[in-house]
Amino acid sequence: MKLPFILSGPILRRVEPTSLYIWIALSRQIKMDAQLFQINQDTYIPLDINTETKTFKAGEQLYIYLIKISPRRTPFPSCTLLGYNLFFKKDAMVRDLGNYGLLTKEHSRSIVYGNLKYPAFYIDHESLPTNLLYGSCRKPHGVGEDALISADFLVEEKHLDHSQRPNGLFFMGDQIYADDVADPLFPILSVLSSELVGHRDDSKLSDLIPHVLHSRLSKVNARQFLIEHLSNFSTGKGDNHLITFGEYAAMYLISWSPEIWEFIQENDLIQSFRQIIDNKKLYLKFEGEPKKREKELSRLEARYEEQMEQIREFIVSISATRRLMANIPTYMIFDDHDVTDDWNISEKWTATARNSPLGKYIIGNGLAAYWLFQGWGNDPKSFDTTFRNKIEKYLGSGNMESQDYKVGLDFLWDYHSWHFIAPTVPKTVFLDTRTQRGFDPRPRAVKLGSLMEETTRTPLLISEKGWQSTTEKLLISGWNKRTPLNIVSPTPVYGMGLIESFLHKYVYPFKVLGFPVQTSFDFDGWKYNGKGFHSFLSQVSSWNPSCVILLSGDVHFSSSVKSEVKLNDGKIHSFYQFTSSPVHNESFTGIWGILMKSVLWLNAQKRKEQSLYRSCSETYSMSLTKDKTEIPKQNLWEETINYYSFQDGSIAETKNSIGYLHFDKALPENTLLMVAEPISNDENLL
Repeated sequence: MKLPFILSGPILRRVEPTSLYIWIALSRQIKMDAQLFQINQDTYIPLDINTETKTFKAGEQLYIYLIKISPRRTPFPSCTLLGYNLFFKKDAMVRDLGNYGLLTKEHSRSIVYGNLKYPAFYIDHESLPTNLLYGSCRKPHGVGEDALISADFLVEEKHLDHSQRPNGLFFMGDQIYADDVADPLFPILSVLSSELVGHRDDSKLSDLIPHVLHSRLSKVNARQFLIEHLSNFSTGKGDNHLITFGEYAAMYLISWSPEIWEFIQENDLIQSFRQIIDNKKLYLKFEGEPKKREKELSRLEARYEEQMEQIREFIVSISATRRLMANIPTYMIFDDHDVTDDWNISEKWTATARNSPLGKYIIGNGLAAYWLFQGWGNDPKSFDTTFRNKIEKYLGSGNMESQDYKVGLDFLWDYHSWHFIAPTVPKTVFLDTRTQRGFDPRPRAVKLGSLMEETTRTPLLISEKGWQSTTEKLLISGWNKRTPLNIVSPTPVYGMGLIESFLHKYVYPFKVLGFPVQTSFDFDGWKYNGKGFHSFLSQVSSWNPSCVILLSGDVHFSSSVKSEVKLNDGKIHSFYQFTSSPVHNESFTGIWGILMKSVLWLNAQKRKEQSLYRSCSETYSMSLTKDKTEIPKQNLWEETINYYSFQDGSIAETKNSIGYLHFDKALPENTLLMVAEPISNDENLL
């Protein structure tokens, strides 16, 4: 099959006064060029620029391009609308974005707003804070409507108003779900994977998976056993888990690309449940037991039809998603689902996955795909020729015994510099809370009634070495002490305590009864490791910002929290935590949803009307109280925590949304954008 020429993009990536980057994926290798315009009403003034294009061949029909545009003389103008066009050159033929319908307003693929001729953006002046969109957790078969539609509507409405328009788009984890793949998508991903990269991984899979299990690779609902027992992963939703690099690449494309969905429909790649059965592409665990087989078949059919309907609704948002990413500087960091659920959740998990040839292979592919589709554009200068060559050789290696494969895979596992500083105003530190973790081998006692047992401690989300590396990048970025700072942590530093405390107090102890609670409920947040939380506060204090805005996702509910922290050295710091999640994956449904929403409802008024007080002892044990007089006198730090409500009176929102952090006279106003009416915080946090 011949894939569409444009596979995905363009996506506007890192933007600064002296350089900007545009990412695009194509199915063929060509020469590329760009043009940049200063837009003044209906006048488009070409700017004098240099263009430099780096190309990465990731497969037979997969070429990733990163185009760097820089000014020849003075820096790009700030607070002025800038537009761009891309040119594709093959011999004497030259085409641009318009030849593919991307610049025609009436076309379904259009990536322009209003009456503009080109996708356009602003560069912020250093004196004006950047308005930000932020969110995480976007799954094709997620429940609810995709909140990126609302973000696209906002930019459409404000695209000429620099003071109101978002000028930074932060994806803070789980841009794809590698572990939780819908049944209807699995056959599509298999076809796309083969078309994108060919069959170069066949020999590796033959070595990694016993011959008697090899047929499971091509069947819907067949991979859970492979993922659980051969990869040593802990996900309970691994029936269709991504394995090869081609599958990861295909998942990114179906999440971002209208052209890919047109290709899927034109080639009849969407199959009904009956077609899956007739083509013998469905795996049944109870194939040999008629009664159980019928029940399983009925359950799988219901799941298939439900997921199919959710995917149909998701497809509607793809064009809006692509237009949004083409017009706003976009920065992305991973969380666990971008690679696999529970990724590096414990020292044991990490070691067993690395010691598993299949597990190690899957994570290597997930990281390679993350770099090409997300990481490369965050800070292109940090990925040198050596880095690119190792990834290129790894992906191009033909078998597991090749030196290129072994060296490249170890390199990906041992690379811990995915964190970066985004050039927003103020600057934004994107933390890597997955590969920079530290683990404490000491056992931790837990108690449930009269039962007592020792269990493993939750991880430090960033190790001492990780903090050193992050600090180095921050100082090199030119950020100055005693000025504001944004920090992106994929998992909240300050979550919704009333939910988290409920889970930690009443659910986590069930681990002593043999339930895999730590992996099931992701108890690897900041608050569950006192030493790690203290390290976070100490590190930020050493940076000495004037105030800190924390942006997070992950937890599938949105909230706003303020904390005043007083350290034992007398320093006082203010933290403002805004959490927005999920973008498209409502999770608090059914019995679990009723329970969580009941907890929210019962505690909402109480939390709005009172402060909470937390402190940390010298042994890193944290305590929480409603009475300030109960704070121990001897502590490493103490803090006052307040939750802020939205206009509808709630202090947490579980519906799909994306956060919009707008600055009015340098003061932040936080709004959750939803397909329904947006909701804002009642009061200004500053």
